[in-house]
Amino acid sequence: MKRVIRTCVSCGAKKEKSELVRFVYSEKPEEDTDGNRHGRGAYVCDNEKCRDTGLKKMKLTRSLLCNQLRRTR
Repeated sequence: MKRVIRTCVSCGAKKEKSELVRFVYSEKPEEDTDGNRHGRGAYVCDNEKCRDTGLKKMKLTRSLLCNQLRRTR
């Protein structure tokens, strides 16, 4: 079976998709528990430190809004 590798936007660690938590943007970054919500997704490690860093330092928001910011310039 093919391994799906994703990168944590908080710490930069490369892990399998099943080891990370996916977030999507809807007014603010929200956790995608089922993994099937529509829209651009960003991943963080499944621990509190990476989640807090991603949310507090706006890393998740920047990653999720990347395409929208380019269009407005």
